[in-house]
Amino acid sequence: MTHHKPNRAVEGDPDHGHGRGMPRRPDEDALQQRTARDRAEAGLPAGPPEDPEAEYRAAQDEVDREAGTGEIPTGEAARKDRDPFPPTRYER
Repeated sequence: MTHHKPNRAVEGDPDHGHGRGMPRRPDEDALQQRTARDRAEAGLPAGPPEDPEAEYRAAQDEVDREAGTGEIPTGEAARKDRDPFPPTRYER
């Protein structure tokens, strides 16, 4: 007498943990945990900024401040009057 097992009992759940390539539906919890871990290792905040527009404005204000104080060049000089190489901390 032969015993036949259903496919699920032999192969497992076809949507998760299947050995033939990527599952059709990745484990969302594991994906979120991996993403959080990778962001932490890269030194990034845990999630997206709460207000990306405010973050952009803050960065733009900082650039404007640095340009106003002369910390960064503004590109107002003609190309022929500018140094052909970017600023460097090394001696030429």
